[in-house]
Amino acid sequence: MNPAKEQAILPAPDPIESLSVPLPADVRRLISAGCLQEARERIQFYLERLNRADSPLSGEQRQKKSRLTLELARLSQLPFEYPYSFSEALSLIRSRIPDFSEEEFHALEREGRAEPVFLEGQKRYPGRFLDTLLAVDPVLAGRADPQLVRDMDDRGRFRDRTIRLLKEEGLLRYRIHLKAGLRVKDEFFEPEKEYLVHLPVPKECDPINGVRILNTGHRPAFLSPSDAPARTVAFRESPKKNDTFWVEYEYDSTVWYIQPDPDRVSDRLPDFDTGQQPPHIRFTPYLRALTSEVVGKERNPLKKARRIYDFITSQVAYSYMPEYFLLDDIAETCAVSRKGDCGVQALLFITMCRIARIPARWQSGLSVTPASVGPHDWAQFFIPPYGWLYADLSFGGSAFRAGQMERRDFYFGNLDPFRMVANTAFQAPLVPPKSGLRADPYDNQVGECEIDGKGLLTGQFDFFHEIIDIRSIRQ
Repeated sequence: MNPAKEQAILPAPDPIESLSVPLPADVRRLISAGCLQEARERIQFYLERLNRADSPLSGEQRQKKSRLTLELARLSQLPFEYPYSFSEALSLIRSRIPDFSEEEFHALEREGRAEPVFLEGQKRYPGRFLDTLLAVDPVLAGRADPQLVRDMDDRGRFRDRTIRLLKEEGLLRYRIHLKAGLRVKDEFFEPEKEYLVHLPVPKECDPINGVRILNTGHRPAFLSPSDAPARTVAFRESPKKNDTFWVEYEYDSTVWYIQPDPDRVSDRLPDFDTGQQPPHIRFTPYLRALTSEVVGKERNPLKKARRIYDFITSQVAYSYMPEYFLLDDIAETCAVSRKGDCGVQALLFITMCRIARIPARWQSGLSVTPASVGPHDWAQFFIPPYGWLYADLSFGGSAFRAGQMERRDFYFGNLDPFRMVANTAFQAPLVPPKSGLRADPYDNQVGECEIDGKGLLTGQFDFFHEIIDIRSIRQ
């Protein structure tokens, strides 16, 4: 059976809160060995035993059942995240760099830059490992296509020009007009079943204002309030033929340049956005020790946050990640591996700030420039008397690797205006709620879809973002 099709028919309560519950030891061993089929069979055995219980399940048993159900769904996604054998992965690289040798590939593995897993006895490589290599390694990018290096340089220069202009003007405002949508892949489309589709839309929050929903491809069933923590437009239909769900919107993005002064900062911090949020924002012994080492004896909250920012931007390498749905403890895993994409780095920053008693929270949506648009995550941290400041860890890290310290400094405290903010909380609920598992249980940048209450995974639908217009608005 096609694993993705199998996932579409799994019973799907929302068990994401149970991710911190340990799996049975035999199931963990089978998964670690890549024996997915045997792991599924053991999970089914445990679920059947729970379902045969004569008395109602206890709270602990319900948690175990929820955790086992979640793991079945996660296992079904693994083959799609790691689709390539060694020969296929090498052929993929050679399609871009024809003279790339086997020894070079083995060197990438030794350096942890092409990390495989074992699935059913075979070494399999992540679907986006080449994207990572070409995005962060100028040497390999230049061998694949010199234009990739020029594009990297162009993106850096564009950010540097924006930063200089913002410093000169003090304020920048842009009007941004986008269209976004999703379409279920034909092999997963089921005619005349009830579809619930969520598409992220901008919310009213800094730096976004003046949001205008201009048009949609279908009649919306619900539009979230303008201040919803995860704002979407939702559609509920029973289509006879496969079609694209889309939304067109416009908004203004306004940013001010700020230079926070540590001498003006108060160490009397509020207690909001300082707690744990399992399963991914947890104050583990390792993260407590790491935060203590990074912060040292510093007491000024702004300087403490800066030490955490400097640690992550200098020590954590950018890397595309599997779907967050497959990750166990995002912040700690990032700290241990010293790898992560924009959201993984943001979560580590948020968690370490909270351990240091600095309020910190999530923001995400899109990075939108005249040349490109794509999902992006960053963080905010609260420093009196300035209020909420920004930290873009991946942009700061790329600036550090490029030797652009002014740009790195800017993304501690400031944000460029080329953003679309849809989410201001991690793991925020969608309204109306989905019955089945979400493709991304923690964030929403590309949309969600379920069919008759069964959630689709990211690989079961296509999504798009289209730039219609970006223009500066002068005061």
